[in-house]
Parts: sequence; structure tokens; C-alpha cells
Amino acid sequence: MLKLTEVQLRRLAETLDTLHLRGVLGGHIPAARNRTALIGQVVEQARQHTAAAHRLYEAARLTPEQVREWLAEAAPELPPEAHTRLLQLLTASLEPGELIPAQQVVSLLTIGLPTVLEELREIEHRRPRPGLTYHEFQVARHRRAALQKLLEGIGTPEPQPFVPDPFQLAAVAFVTEEDKDVLVAAPTGSGKTWIAEQAIRCFLERGGTAWYTSPLKALSNDKFREFGRKFGPDAVGLITGDRRVNPDAPLKIATTEIYRNGLYDAMTRDGVFGAPDLVVFDEVHYLGDRHRGVVWEESIIYTPASTRLLMLSATVGNARELAEWVTWTRGVECRLVAHPQRPVALRTAFIHPDGRLQPLFEEGSAGRLQDDVEALYIKAKQQEAAAQARRRRPPFHRRRR
Repeated sequence: MLKLTEVQLRRLAETLDTLHLRGVLGGHIPAARNRTALIGQVVEQARQHTAAAHRLYEAARLTPEQVREWLAEAAPELPPEAHTRLLQLLTASLEPGELIPAQQVVSLLTIGLPTVLEELREIEHRRPRPGLTYHEFQVARHRRAALQKLLEGIGTPEPQPFVPDPFQLAAVAFVTEEDKDVLVAAPTGSGKTWIAEQAIRCFLERGGTAWYTSPLKALSNDKFREFGRKFGPDAVGLITGDRRVNPDAPLKIATTEIYRNGLYDAMTRDGVFGAPDLVVFDEVHYLGDRHRGVVWEESIIYTPASTRLLMLSATVGNARELAEWVTWTRGVECRLVAHPQRPVALRTAFIHPDGRLQPLFEEGSAGRLQDDVEALYIKAKQQEAAAQARRRRPPFHRRRR
């Protein structure tokens, strides 16, 4: 809520066409002897009653000539074309001869006229808008400020020495030193891959073998390149439905289906598939997938009890129940390492159909969508309902006679 200073109130009162201030401020104001006394009453009432000041503030209307004088007085250092541009902003949505609300003028003065002009240039540079109105300008300012806050602090952080978190060290110790299966439930970006990397390194240094499985071929290819740089190209192989690279390497990167099929082969071909020392199941929450979950279920059940399992997930909802099931199924204790804290705050944004990036939710209102996002959502639901209605009631010429 904007606040008026004494000087602004005096200037506003002096430029009103009609001084029906007693009607604006309320009937309890005594009649003033002259204009100066009346202005003094306005100022005094504004000091004592904020609501009264805002009734005056909202009721006042100014002519373009009065606004031009106000702007020239407030910022005499600006060139005349700048005053003209500000006047265009205030009058763009008005009918010819309609007076300008004084609250809009005071709003621009509160922001600062040089700041208003600079923001106008930036807004129109991004999206040219001939005839930009005062309301559209304020909406654009609000959106721009919200976007700046959304993106604030995003970028490459300053390099710092890596220090593993206690949950990372605990997970590595459980699987490498205490010979237990481990389920790590932690948000994206909290360092689950580091746990897998350290566990794999430990088993390879002992002369063992390991598999790293993922649900996607693209993710498997990415991990193949990443681990190839860290462990050396000769130590890493890739097996997917499309590629076989160095399949005899001590560390094999594969999709989970490939690993499960290898277990099938071991059961039907007298153990041709050698049991690894460690298997990493990335995105193990796929176990709950309606169509593909059986692949993870069979992989966990058929993996020999002598093989350690390291299961990673950011979104598994029943982590404790899953760990207990793995313990019951395999006969080996499965330790749950849960770390719900998110290391980097999650920010939600929305790309508008016109190409604008904006926050998804209103600031300070938990779960409340931005107004224009909510309008799009309501429109989409209405269109969906109309489409369903059309499918239920076909056109007349298609109805059965």
C-alpha cells in the first residue's frame, strides 16, 4: 500500500479541479474558513487516519496538463520527451477527455520517474508493446520482479573442497565394510551417484566386479561415458539393446532388463552369467511401475545372496517397507539410508504459451497458482469438459436413427 507524504498531499489537494474534500474525508470534518485551512485539515487527517488519506488518494482525478506540471516539478532533469512518454503511459487506457487517477501518478512518483523510464525500456525491448497501459506496466513490473527473485542465485557456485555428508559415508560403509544391502532414499542432487561411485571403486580395487543398472538407455550411455573417465575406458563396459562395448569389463553399465536377462541365462545355461560382487540399481522406484516393475522385482529376487545390492531412489514413497521386503526376500539385511533434506531449494516455474518464464505459484501463498496460470488451467479443463461432452453426444447427422 502506497503512502503519501505531506508534500505530495499538499500538491495533490492544490491541483484538484473541485475541492469536495469534506465529502471524501467524511462529514465529521468542520467547515474550513479558506483554502489553506482546508488543505491543513487534509494533511492533519492524513496523519491521523490512513484510511482517510487513501479515500482522498483514490478519489482524486487530474487533467493531463496538471500531470505534466507534476512530472516536470518532480523530475525537472528529465527531457520533455520523457515526460511525454510517461503521460502516454498514464493515458493509454483512457477515453478522450477522461481524467487521470491521481493514485497512478503518485505510484509512478513513488517508484521514481527515472526508474519507471528504465523499466519501460526493458519491458518494451523484450516484447514491443505499442500503447502500453499503466495497468499492463504494473503487471509487467510484478512479473519481472517475481522472475528475478525466482532466478536469483542460480548459476555456477564458487569452487569448494568436496566434503561428503554423513549419510553418504554411512551408505558406503554399510555396503563395503559391513556386507549389507543398502537402499538410499535422498532427493535429486544430494549425491547418490557419489555413493555408487565409491562403492564401485572399493569393489574394483579388491578385484571384484560390479554392474550399474538404470531404467533408460540414454542414462546408461551417460553413465558409461562418466565412469569411463573416472575408472578408465578398459574397466568399463556397456550393454544395452543397441550397443555392446567391452562386455567383459569388470564394471558393466546396462539397462535393468539386460541384467535381468543375464540372470535368466545363468539359471538356464548352468551359470554362464558370473555373479557380480556388487549391483547398483539406479531409480529403483521403478519397482512400483505397473508395466516394468516386474523387471526390478525379478532382478532383486534372482540376484545371489552373496552379491551386494545398492539401490538408489529420489522418489520412492515407501522406502522402509521396500527395505524390509528386500531383507525378507534375500535373507540379507538391507539397511535404509534416508536423507529427506534437499541440498538445493526446489524452485517451480512455468513456461507460458507466449514464451514467458514465470513462477508457478504466488509468492507467500502456499500452493496458490499464479493468476494467469490458473486461468490457463481453468480454460484447459473447460475445453476438456466440452470435448468429453461432444464425444458423449455426437452431431445430429451421426446419431443413430
